[in-house]
Amino acid sequence: MNATDFERGFDVESYVGALRNYRSFVRSLMAEAHALPDHIRALRAAVAGLQAPARATIMTEDWCGDSACNLPILASLFDGAGVELRIHRGSEMPPLKEFYENAGVDHIPVLSIWDGGFSEIARWVEAPAAVTVRKDAWKADRPEFMDLYRRKDGDKDAARQFAALYRVFMDEMLVWYRGGMWNETTREIVDAVTDHASSGGTA
Repeated sequence: MNATDFERGFDVESYVGALRNYRSFVRSLMAEAHALPDHIRALRAAVAGLQAPARATIMTEDWCGDSACNLPILASLFDGAGVELRIHRGSEMPPLKEFYENAGVDHIPVLSIWDGGFSEIARWVEAPAAVTVRKDAWKADRPEFMDLYRRKDGDKDAARQFAALYRVFMDEMLVWYRGGMWNETTREIVDAVTDHASSGGTA
């Protein structure tokens, strides 16, 4: 990551406006998702000691349900803490996608916090741990979900069924996030940056 690549990303408003999936879903959450003031203050304090200015990026794709659910709370957190955020589609940023793949990251969204010299000081992937547990349980209860996922690219009927079931999944995830998991998202990110700061800024 460098300043030029950072600026190639979308700001939040532009990204939401250009979404090809879930645009109305995300827009409906933007006014609803508010990061806890304590988390905003903690993030602001943690980045204050970094080589300035701290920046954040999200690598994702428009079809990603975890991104749709979490972008509103991430936007609130970083806006409140005064950390500039840019969103990149991995399919349009091969070097960034390769950077994460080389690090063994194979899920999206991937959030990185960078110091002023674009050294990565914290990373968060996909969803908070508590949501990952719930997602795994939800899928285990519905074995047809992954079967349809595997068949959807070559089977139009499977694709339609998967899309309908995935929207049910999205609605369920939103219940979780509204019920406290948004706070888990921001807590995990703040903890990662704070741990870096408390370690003296070493990798």
